[in-house]
Amino acid sequence: MEDDDDDFITNEVKRRLKELRRNSFMVLIPEETCQADEEDEEEQGETSSNEWRDVEAEGRQFWSGFDAVYDVYCERMLFFDRFSSQQLLELGCHVVSTPSPRSASKKLASPLRCLSLRKFEAEEDENEHLQGAVSSDPYQELETAYVGQMCLTWEALHCQYTQLRQKISSQPECHSSYNHSAQQFQQFLVLLQRFIENEPFELGSRPEIFARTRKSLPKLLQVPKIQAYEEKSTGGEEEASELVVVATDLSKIMESCILSFRQFIKMEKKKTSSVRNIFGSQNQMGTPVQQMQHSLEKKAVKMKEVQKKSYNYNNKTKTKKKKKSWPTAEEDVETLLGLIDVKVLCRVLRMVRISKEQMFWCEEKMKKLVVDGKLLRDPSPILFPC
Repeated sequence: MEDDDDDFITNEVKRRLKELRRNSFMVLIPEETCQADEEDEEEQGETSSNEWRDVEAEGRQFWSGFDAVYDVYCERMLFFDRFSSQQLLELGCHVVSTPSPRSASKKLASPLRCLSLRKFEAEEDENEHLQGAVSSDPYQELETAYVGQMCLTWEALHCQYTQLRQKISSQPECHSSYNHSAQQFQQFLVLLQRFIENEPFELGSRPEIFARTRKSLPKLLQVPKIQAYEEKSTGGEEEASELVVVATDLSKIMESCILSFRQFIKMEKKKTSSVRNIFGSQNQMGTPVQQMQHSLEKKAVKMKEVQKKSYNYNNKTKTKKKKKSWPTAEEDVETLLGLIDVKVLCRVLRMVRISKEQMFWCEEKMKKLVVDGKLLRDPSPILFPC
């Protein structure tokens, strides 16, 4: 079964790369080995009680030190992987994997269950009500892990794309090779699209399906790190000009990844829309989650107005096809990324149980989206807490 999956993915990536070459979008990408190029994490002046706030500080200087943020991204994705594996075992879901010992289940389950309100386990005010009490329901735990990995992946994806765009604009003549990164992002795209196509035929909720699929395909929604290599022509190889994938080629692959990620979020919304409205009576708007949802909705409306004006100005005849393609104007790109930010935030606020740390994360993300006639978006990363 796993061999069939691997063959499918390999063949699909090769097919897509050949199509891209035929369209003069980019050249066929040869395999090359990936070398780890990690920098030591810089020490920060301020300390914080929460680990995720340290990552937020790193995010502010991510232009010069994304490696440290990416390392934390991988660690948190791995944590949620182990955690969701244990929840699948509790649910009795059998997937192709070696189960971890029962003792590991307790070690992994307890930190996340206690995390949500560990510091605030005193009494909750009516004004500081969070959805649901801390529960050991494995379905809720799977949702927490799924939403966490979705948020982490979006941060790693959009931040690296922004970095790459800045590099292209500041160094247009740079001829670094991105062959290996292009292959990895093509695989990311193939796996994501395959999940979107297969999900309607799977049983269970999105978090369950995602956890099962990611356990058998660990690279699903796992954003690779962009790595550039200086172009070196070697006599025994094919013509270098026929082999090199430059930054503009890679940016187009990443744009396809971002559009597929947006579709990934939209598809789940259709499946889960029937289980909303769990915060109390309809006329009650007092909880922090409801207030934040209300603010987010207003911000989304303003952003869509900005998008509509920009589209009408840049495209006299706006078609559905154009709406699904990558925007050409810079302000439209920023609005697209901002609207995906909003969709990610909406999904966090729809969780059955949400912790104060997760609420703080939502607040910080919202502060990075300022709409004043146009969208001012801060692309620096804030990694979702775990």
